[in-house]
Amino acid sequence: MNHRRKRLETMSKQWKDRPPLHTGRFAHAAATTHGHIYVIGGADANVALNSVEFRRIHGDSEWHEVAPMPTARGNHGVGVVDGMIYAVGGIIEGDHGTDVVERYDPFSDRWTTAPPLPSPRTVTSAAGLGGLLYVAGGVIDENDTDEHATDSVLVFDPREERWSPVASMLSPRARHRLVAAGGHLYSIGGLRSFFQEAFSTVERYAPKSDTWEAVRSMHQPRALPGATVLGGDDGDRIVVVGGGPGPFQDRLSRHRTTEIYDLRTGKWHLLSTLLPRGRSSLAAAPESENTVLAISGSTTVDRVPTLTPDVLALKLPAA
Repeated sequence: MNHRRKRLETMSKQWKDRPPLHTGRFAHAAATTHGHIYVIGGADANVALNSVEFRRIHGDSEWHEVAPMPTARGNHGVGVVDGMIYAVGGIIEGDHGTDVVERYDPFSDRWTTAPPLPSPRTVTSAAGLGGLLYVAGGVIDENDTDEHATDSVLVFDPREERWSPVASMLSPRARHRLVAAGGHLYSIGGLRSFFQEAFSTVERYAPKSDTWEAVRSMHQPRALPGATVLGGDDGDRIVVVGGGPGPFQDRLSRHRTTEIYDLRTGKWHLLSTLLPRGRSSLAAAPESENTVLAISGSTTVDRVPTLTPDVLALKLPAA
């Protein structure tokens, strides 16, 4: 074991409780902007949610409700562009996919409708980078009962109010996570179809060259983990929490582990600190440059899948 990995493992502290969400949920997404964390949509049991909760990144850690989304949805993508939060696609009431895109202005506390996706897209992921919104992967054929993933990637330009295709990912992915860090996009984990094992693989997108390349894989395969970036505005570390190893119909198998990707070394580090219970279909967000939050999601109690509103925090050593 190299010294850096050992230091990361031994210096990690235990997960600490933070105030819970008002509504426990899974299939939700989180976004950070203007010094606040927003938790958007998801599902409570089998009911899609339109509620949105927020808290300060620093200071008051209690959650408060803001204007709900017009469209209740789960398993959608969320990204931030120029301070605006976009909710993209997902699954709506009746278990149908949607092409609806809505954006939230934190200053006016108002949602408005943005141009829709070219077609409905579910179990997808989104991220903002360079003034543009990217949506990668997911499932675009809701009549496909095996839920085969797509490798297609779309970009939305808010100035032109238009969606356009960009280079496809190397692998089709759904139930993955897309994050922006260091001027690139990272597509993390996920799976190819409902009945297959999850990926440990990770790809990186360079907007300037419109190309994807494989980077080092995680230590464990993960579908529907929480993922976020630590280290300030541009970020120097990607943190991935929990998730399931798949196949997705095995709803009792959930990771308790956390991994950190160091952008400078290109290596993943598996922490020895474990979540109190395995958790998947959760969201993650930064509480500080060195602290990650695991927000709500699905866990297992006495071998029964259970929603939890709990929010946990883990302080990591400085990079």
